[in-house]
Amino acid sequence: MKKVLVTILVCIVSTFAAWDYFPVIGEGKGEAKIAFYESRRGYTPGGERHDFKIRYSPIANFELLSRLGYILGTRYQIMPTISAGIDIGLPIPNPVWHFTPNVQFSTHLTSALELGSNAEFTISTEDPRNEYTDAMYLKIGAELNLTTGQSILWTRLDLSTDLGEDIKISPTLGLGYKADIDNLSLGTSVGMDFGEKSSNEPYNTIIGLDAAIKF
Repeated sequence: MKKVLVTILVCIVSTFAAWDYFPVIGEGKGEAKIAFYESRRGYTPGGERHDFKIRYSPIANFELLSRLGYILGTRYQIMPTISAGIDIGLPIPNPVWHFTPNVQFSTHLTSALELGSNAEFTISTEDPRNEYTDAMYLKIGAELNLTTGQSILWTRLDLSTDLGEDIKISPTLGLGYKADIDNLSLGTSVGMDFGEKSSNEPYNTIIGLDAAIKF
């Protein structure tokens, strides 16, 4: 059940244009995003899901993050192309902590095309109720953003796996569009998880709508 939950979280995070694949936002700036998803695993409806996250930069090169699901995070911009941080999953409702250190590399390939990438590693503490410790998880991914005026087309590939006795790699491909209107962004996306060995038979499809506001 725990592995299923982590897989679901990975899919949700992977379906809209990523914040944490690109540089930290400017000092004194913030952003909040809400998203809604409809999914289907193979020929079986997967139901509706939603996500909310907010970030803020209190000082230069430093960013704080909070995400639905009792997740807090922070990132620091080490240099213009490299940042690093850690996300912490609080022990709510289950008495287990999750720690996810991460590092990003991003660069402009052209004036309109930007590459962002992320590598992260999730470690969980022991569940005191049954003395069970979940497997560790690794995810790496890269995203391309093509900006034309107020429009952004993006595509991303993520590779996720648990590092248990039986390692199973789950690739997730995302494709989306985002329109920026002043401080408001509206987006739509589709994500496909092809991890057949991770019980996604033949694949898991997620359609998403999202909206963000900058402040």
